[in-house]
Amino acid sequence: MATHTNTIVEPYDFAEAMTLTVSQRIARSLEMARERVSQNGYQELSDFPCVPPDGATESELAQLKDDLGGSLPTEYREFLSRCRYLKIDDGCGIGGFAHEGVYVTEMPWVSSQHRQGVPYLVFASYWRFADGDQLMIDLSDPDHPVVAYLHEHGPLFELYAPSFSLALWRLVHESDDEE
Repeated sequence: MATHTNTIVEPYDFAEAMTLTVSQRIARSLEMARERVSQNGYQELSDFPCVPPDGATESELAQLKDDLGGSLPTEYREFLSRCRYLKIDDGCGIGGFAHEGVYVTEMPWVSSQHRQGVPYLVFASYWRFADGDQLMIDLSDPDHPVVAYLHEHGPLFELYAPSFSLALWRLVHESDDEE
């Protein structure tokens, strides 16, 4: 298990999200994301849905799991079964599957290059501090915490959220808090 700092990424209060089940967190986060892209005008700039109404099929999920070498954490899989990807704004989105044959986000991938000996599932853009920063699931930890990779700050590997559904919650609500 890797050790992650909290020097740049501030602590976040997950109290409201913790009262919900994983399914409820995902559902509420997707509702909030739809509101966000409508309010911030990002959907109007896009030729594709920022929050697709459909998720991946079972065969697509099975293929992704195989492509990732068997590393598809449960909460991320549940998200993808409901929503193929998520785009909140430039540099703020969760990767997943193509929309009608067009890739609008990056495909998730497993990296052993970010930190030697620690496999990370890179699944999101998180350009809050610098373009090119990413959110990654620490696959070396059975709880699968989400880490922010901040390449211009060392690089640093900062704890972002204890799980994928909490990271989704934070990503959607954090962008709302900044306006």
